[in-house]
Amino acid sequence: MRLPQAMNLGQIAGLIGGRVHGDSAIMVETVSPSPLNAKAEDLAFVFEQKLVKKLSQCKAIAVVAPFGTEVDYPERNMILVERPNLAIQKVLAALAPKRFYPDKGVHPTAVVDSTATIGEGACIGPYVVIGPKSKIGDRTIIMPHCVIGGAVEIGSDCILHPSCLVADYCKIGSHCILQQGASMGADGFGYVTEKPSNFEKNIAGTKDFSDQPNPLLKIPQIGNVVLEDYVEVGSYATIDRATMGATVIGQGTKIDNLVMIAHNNRLGRECLVVASASIGGSCSIGDRAVLGGGANLSDHLKLGNDAVLSGGSGAMKNIDAGDIHAGTPAMPAREFFAMYANLRRLPRVTDDVKDLKRRIALLEEQILGGK
Repeated sequence: MRLPQAMNLGQIAGLIGGRVHGDSAIMVETVSPSPLNAKAEDLAFVFEQKLVKKLSQCKAIAVVAPFGTEVDYPERNMILVERPNLAIQKVLAALAPKRFYPDKGVHPTAVVDSTATIGEGACIGPYVVIGPKSKIGDRTIIMPHCVIGGAVEIGSDCILHPSCLVADYCKIGSHCILQQGASMGADGFGYVTEKPSNFEKNIAGTKDFSDQPNPLLKIPQIGNVVLEDYVEVGSYATIDRATMGATVIGQGTKIDNLVMIAHNNRLGRECLVVASASIGGSCSIGDRAVLGGGANLSDHLKLGNDAVLSGGSGAMKNIDAGDIHAGTPAMPAREFFAMYANLRRLPRVTDDVKDLKRRIALLEEQILGGK
């Protein structure tokens, strides 16, 4: 990435709160997020300790690295920081290019109900639809082709990227971001039959199935979705409305692309829900909990504060506060990885057992043959 202008290491260190080791006058014009792919003229960022061990392969003129790196590489020019990830956040925040947002006011092609309220300085882009009695906060930006239902409340300083869908009665706090195509307030997945269904019988252990019609009757979903302040929802993520009450996403929680959050879930503060994760209905997720990419939770589960469900795992029981679980069905991560390591040893163990059996057979033959 090219900087808007050349900067020396001293200037960059001041920007990110770091300390220069080496020549602070060295000028750089480009930065690289990867030390292993950096060019000779780049400033490279070293995010992980395992990359520190490979710095001898880095061609960059200087690096941003954790404190202590200078001990192993005293001749390298560095900007030393406590948290390299935070350093690049500061750099990118300072150097981010201008984004193209609609002008303030309501675009002529937008359809805004006469009973809707638009806050001061809000930007309503082309072909946006805003339903009756909805309220849009000050300085909120709604980009083209978004659809906002009726009686929706959106706070101040939010950004809704193109083609977002916010259904009736949903509430969005201030400083929230919805990436393109995010969907809030679709009906939760709830149906019932007049007579016990074959599925219910199967689960109960009976097999007296019937071929007679037994229609699935939709359970009305009369709740809503509430996003608290500073929530971000990724592209094409889906958050279903509650059957009754609210599906709640706590303050500061970040939801990645293609995530599915079912009805009546309650997520705490500052959670991370990574791409393609799915959360079944009526789960309770504690503050700062993390769900890795593709992780799945069954209905009615609880994840305690700071709990972690690793990527690709499937939880079928509660996870206590601070615990890390992995695998399907999920179990404590140490147990899972120990079990997996043992599983990889099975072919060798099997060969050893075969060899032992062969040796025992030979011994038996020798012993019995000597009698």
